[in-house]
Amino acid sequence: MDDLIQGLDGPRTAQQELFYDLEDATAVIGWSVVELTAMAADGRTPNEATALMKICALLTAQQEKIGGYADEVKEQRIVRFEVR
Repeated sequence: MDDLIQGLDGPRTAQQELFYDLEDATAVIGWSVVELTAMAADGRTPNEATALMKICALLTAQQEKIGGYADEVKEQRIVRFEVR
């Protein structure tokens, strides 16, 4: 097991950076959806609540799309060769 863990403290490859950036973006979007949903339920006017829920739906769709890209990176169907 120790031999599997060695070498993980070095710099990330461009591929790893892309994957983790996409994973981080999906996490931030997910957190935003939770917060906006709570705001919509917290005594907002019906128009404000509807607008917030529409924003949540759009963010959720983007989260799924970015999550799909992260999966493609992990499967090496999308490849980055250098860090930008």
